[in-house]
Amino acid sequence: MTAGASHGLGVRMLRLEELCDWLNITERHARKLVERDAIPYRKVGRLLRFVEADIEEWSRPKPRPAARPSGPETVKVSAARPRPRGRLVLPKSLIEGPLEEAGRHVERRSA
Repeated sequence: MTAGASHGLGVRMLRLEELCDWLNITERHARKLVERDAIPYRKVGRLLRFVEADIEEWSRPKPRPAARPSGPETVKVSAARPRPRGRLVLPKSLIEGPLEEAGRHVERRSA
């Protein structure tokens, strides 16, 4: 948003309902965005107003910087230790299936 832009001189300001319709969000979600200062807005007395040009700019995805090719001079170092790769071991009850189908009866004890 430009710092020197004067509002009220030919600048379209959206009401909360218009913003919600345009962005296809709920009023509650829009108010949460305002509360977190995540969306550009203006207060006119107690009312929320949104400059259409600011919302248009805000709603567009930001371009990502081009990834630089990693050459031999680039070394990535991680402070985290690599996780050991172990085998996943399933409990015997999942492998054998239900005990009733096998025709066995197992006495269960409470701890």
